[in-house]
Amino acid sequence: MRLRGPNADASYDFSSNDPFPFPRYTDDWFNSHGTRCAGEVSAAANNNICGVGVAYNSKVAGIRMLDQPFMTDIIEASSISHMPQVIDIYSASWGPTDDGKTVDGPRELTLQAMADGVNKV
Repeated sequence: MRLRGPNADASYDFSSNDPFPFPRYTDDWFNSHGTRCAGEVSAAANNNICGVGVAYNSKVAGIRMLDQPFMTDIIEASSISHMPQVIDIYSASWGPTDDGKTVDGPRELTLQAMADGVNKV
């Protein structure tokens, strides 16, 4: 799959606090879900390799936040409000492992970041 191009300036790793949001390697590639989803969104049109992305003229910024032993409301809020002047769409697939009993959701700062993204940018 060929992407139009990454937006490295808008990328950030909130798990290790650096500009390189690479997924942590595991034998089963468990941590690469976001990378695969980005490919489906931004795959180049007429690439002679595979299908076209739904936003094929887009650039992708990588933001890594979940791959750490703990998660805080400030990390989530910072991640989904990172560089809104550059990032138009935030696609997030996260949540607790579904064990049939655990229900979790965004907390106060994250909910505010979502509302700000909708209402202020």
